[in-house]
Amino acid sequence: MTRIRLKLVALATFASVVSGGVAPNTSEAQQVPIPQNASQVPGPLPGTAMTKAYVQTVGRMAYLWGWPLVNMANRAVAFSRAPEPGLLGGVIPVAYNRVAMLTGYIAANQHFIACPNQDVAYGAGFFTLDQEPIVFQVPDFGDRFWVYALYDARTDEFAEIGKQYGIKPGFYLMAGPNWTR
Repeated sequence: MTRIRLKLVALATFASVVSGGVAPNTSEAQQVPIPQNASQVPGPLPGTAMTKAYVQTVGRMAYLWGWPLVNMANRAVAFSRAPEPGLLGGVIPVAYNRVAMLTGYIAANQHFIACPNQDVAYGAGFFTLDQEPIVFQVPDFGDRFWVYALYDARTDEFAEIGKQYGIKPGFYLMAGPNWTR
């Protein structure tokens, strides 16, 4: 969250400097209404020339920023259809609103995980935090190194949970932004 806010502040400052204007003195950012259908999506002004290079750049940027969202949404749908936590192809942990763990070594000839480590216990799960929070446990791993990597739909890591961060064993609640008790 902090990184995202800093980027937004930097972009707002940059836009103000480039336009030569002063940002309006408001307590909230002005929001553009979200289009409800394709006809509400504004296009370019009539007579606007779009070069081939411009269109290619826009296409690349749409792919770059959109692909993780589509990929993760497709994986979440596929994982939600699994009858119970398990291993896809004997390799990939698959779970929905739960965690599945790989309990053995990864075969050298598998193609699901690029460059896997043989000393890592891999686990995975998709959680619908917009519907309900989850509680997860950090066991006492003793002196061993451990890390829980928590990613959002854009594949950005949003939490630093691990031995190197001083996190202690225990139970932790992970909730979406709109959850209330």
